[in-house]
Amino acid sequence: MATTFTRVNDSDAHAGAATRITLNELGFFSLSAVRTAAGNLRLIGWSTGGNTVDRLADSKNQAGEVREIAMTRNLNRTVTAVRTGSGTLRLISWSDNSDLSNITRLNDSGGDAGQATQIAIQPVVGASDADLVTACRTGAGILRLISWNLNSGDGALTRLGDSQNKAGEISLVDLTLNRDLIVTAVRDGGGNLLLISWRISPDGINFTRLDDSAGEAGAVSEIAMAGSESGPTGTRAVTAVRDGGGNLLLISWDIAQDGTITRLDDSAGDAGQATKIAISGFSPSRYVTAVRTGSGRLRLIAWDVDLSSGEVTRTGDSENQAGAISEVALVTPAQNNLATAVRDGGDNLKVISWDMLN
Repeated sequence: MATTFTRVNDSDAHAGAATRITLNELGFFSLSAVRTAAGNLRLIGWSTGGNTVDRLADSKNQAGEVREIAMTRNLNRTVTAVRTGSGTLRLISWSDNSDLSNITRLNDSGGDAGQATQIAIQPVVGASDADLVTACRTGAGILRLISWNLNSGDGALTRLGDSQNKAGEISLVDLTLNRDLIVTAVRDGGGNLLLISWRISPDGINFTRLDDSAGEAGAVSEIAMAGSESGPTGTRAVTAVRDGGGNLLLISWDIAQDGTITRLDDSAGDAGQATKIAISGFSPSRYVTAVRTGSGRLRLIAWDVDLSSGEVTRTGDSENQAGAISEVALVTPAQNNLATAVRDGGDNLKVISWDMLN
């Protein structure tokens, strides 16, 4: 039976102009982090698990100018990783309560990271003293992973270690983690997709490069990635990329416990032109992508990925239930609910809730 998406509601005119939109899920709530029209970072809480989308608290003017934003959550704290107005990487911790009733800035990483672009961040759960890992393109143009300790009380952030110069030139990056095993997906110096596996040491200080996908994937101009713990030998990663022809392409990967990377299957021919690609793992075998289609509209697409073979199957999409967008972020908050945060045709932030069936 085909998967269907039903648009439930949206935030209408409750948020203004925004770019660099990111979204995080907290059960029946969602938290957006955006760059405002003035160029500053703002976090906004939303109720997205019911029949309405209601704006809750926001961070107001507790953070300054940013150029890029990534966001995650660990130890009951939200952490934003931003490219500041001066071009450096900075982590900021926030207290936001489980119901997003109040958003308060706690602490930041100060000057503990240098020039950075293409910033990504993920939590580390168990197996290491590190609580967070960031990936970025340094000022020299190379990939760097940095590990961080997060104090759950005052939100203090301490840099532990980094991957030094164990990876070369990149222009795009995303990452996923399974305990101490890290997978980065990058656009390498030749413009091709490259997956690299890493292991972080128990003290969180050292990164060991394990394996890479070599020539198993071609040219890409966008990369998004989601992962799970249910691969045939330990970890599954699914990359959603804009391929050399400008089309959306999903590729499933198996990452063994020793870091060996194996390409499994792809969605070749099952999706058309796409930009602004986002992907979220709804379950170990179900993934959802949100994209800007060739006609400029938002579209959600559901994909099943076989737990054994990695076979990728398109099961349904949202058709034309949403209009023109220029950015999109996606989360899967609770049950069969999803939420997208988009920059709409008027350049404003809009949060839309969806039901997914089958």
